[in-house]
Amino acid sequence: MNMSLKGTLGKFGVVLLAVGMFMGGASGFSGLNASANESASNLAEIDIQDMITTAIAQNQAQLTIPPGTYRIGPKSGQNTILNIENANNLEIIANGVTVVGTTLTRALSIWNSANVIIRGMTINYDPLPFTQGKVTAVAADKSYVDIAISAGYPHELYTRLTVYDPATGFQKRGINHLWGTTAAWNANGSLRISLAGVGNNAAVNDPVTVAGGPGAGGIPHAIAVERSSGVEFRNVTVHTAPGFAFIEANSDGGTVLDGFKLIPGPVPPGAAETPLLTSVWDGIQFKTSGLGPTVENSIIKNAGDDSFSIQSGDYGVVKVQGDEITVVLRDESQIPRPGDRLKRFNNSPEAVVVSQEKVPKASAGIDPAILQKIDTAAQYTLWRFSGDNYYKIKLDRTSPFQAEDLIFSPDRMSNGFTFRNNEVYSPGRGMLLKAGGGLIENNIFRGGDKAIVVSPEGVSDSHAGAGQNLTIRGNQFIGTGYHHYMPWSDQAGAVSFTSENVTNMKAFDTVVIEDNIFDSINGLNLNLTNVNNATVSGNQFLNPHQTTPNNNGADKGIDATSVIWVKNATGVTFTGNEINQLGPFSSLTVNVQQPSAGIVGADTGVIVVNPITDTE
Repeated sequence: MNMSLKGTLGKFGVVLLAVGMFMGGASGFSGLNASANESASNLAEIDIQDMITTAIAQNQAQLTIPPGTYRIGPKSGQNTILNIENANNLEIIANGVTVVGTTLTRALSIWNSANVIIRGMTINYDPLPFTQGKVTAVAADKSYVDIAISAGYPHELYTRLTVYDPATGFQKRGINHLWGTTAAWNANGSLRISLAGVGNNAAVNDPVTVAGGPGAGGIPHAIAVERSSGVEFRNVTVHTAPGFAFIEANSDGGTVLDGFKLIPGPVPPGAAETPLLTSVWDGIQFKTSGLGPTVENSIIKNAGDDSFSIQSGDYGVVKVQGDEITVVLRDESQIPRPGDRLKRFNNSPEAVVVSQEKVPKASAGIDPAILQKIDTAAQYTLWRFSGDNYYKIKLDRTSPFQAEDLIFSPDRMSNGFTFRNNEVYSPGRGMLLKAGGGLIENNIFRGGDKAIVVSPEGVSDSHAGAGQNLTIRGNQFIGTGYHHYMPWSDQAGAVSFTSENVTNMKAFDTVVIEDNIFDSINGLNLNLTNVNNATVSGNQFLNPHQTTPNNNGADKGIDATSVIWVKNATGVTFTGNEINQLGPFSSLTVNVQQPSAGIVGADTGVIVVNPITDTE
């Protein structure tokens, strides 16, 4: 998925205020404590949405949903299956409950709620939002692959192709991004996926998935949380989703995911093969919220793109008048709240939001030259603000900002997160961070194109999305870097800190990387670019550069034959790190590039033991 567009609110829509659900042939049931021993026939009478709505209206503290499998879709005219709205201090116990969405739309929405706990629910879909099969032919010029769809999987013209290794069931090494594919049926009923180079490294009998998204009139993502606080999901499982498995946006935050599992579902009816894919896009995403989440003891596997991300971004100042400013947002999830701070850099002058209101672009009194700049801005450029997301903001003081400044809110970055004791095994980035004040501890990241990327992915010279005060400790990074090569991107390395757009300051400050294991990484292991005040200690780099390195970052001058890359960095200290069995494709342990200063221990704090020199 395009990194600059991924996760925008426009992609998943505003969390709707729809209430209601249809159960085929159901007469409805509003009891709040139905017996867990209900017969299968009686389960068909239970209206889960009615139970939830009644519990909220009656201020119930706890709701128990009887165990069983519920095949349900939204009511006519609605596009969310289960809605939890305006709920406070409600615990929903759904142990043994499986919700099978019969429509490819959102399964569960939590909106404007506080202290809601969901326990034990499983979410799946029938039909699935993807199909699955095997390659039957590869064009001689690699311009297409033909696919026989496996029994029990949808016959749909989906286009988002993933090619798997038959031995591992994981994305095949050497397969790069396959954006822009098209689909058509062959006369023999096989599916043809076309794109220049789509057949590179693919072979007959390779397993594949081909994914879509939400259905007609549906909205993406299995679970969405918006404008809420203190939400908890405990031992909840998602098998697939028409978009992300989970997204939270524009909330006060403090969300807990404990024992959350995004794992492949059971064999579909009529099929003989276990699904290879889970969510068709990203796994889990938090964006533009207040307090960051706590994610523990969870599993994210086989997601269609990035496994986990925390997103934030910048605002454009388009008008200033005393203590009032007008800003334009890159998407609607960024709306600042009263009490939020606004600034350009972490140590620059700030102001606090007193109030805000949405204003029409055409009548907001914005300088026509600025509007022209916005209207003509090319994709991925500084003043590319699509949509009509303009807000007039009253500040607590005379504005320290000028028109055409790019600013951000440190209170809308999901800072203060914890990601601990999790297992991540998906082909995209294991973690993409645009947040700070976080702890990443005792996790296992396997197989992604990168394990952790810390990058604002922005274009403005600001600290918008630039994570500070991060600790990465006790993790295992295993076998990353073998697919999705990106020579055009500075996101290179199993763990990568990169930000070309932040030039007046260092992008990242106060970073601790300690006691991690990097094992069998292809190419660069650790990238410290635009970092200040970093400590790298006690890490083990096992079996690096045993194979020809990838070309990630090549267009940016990044040398992938290095184990560690340091550039435009200050105050970086290396102590007690070991490179064990350095392979024959590298002789560069710590590659320090200018401008850099205050780099300590690059020659003594990283030692090489048991090097391998034979390329055979």
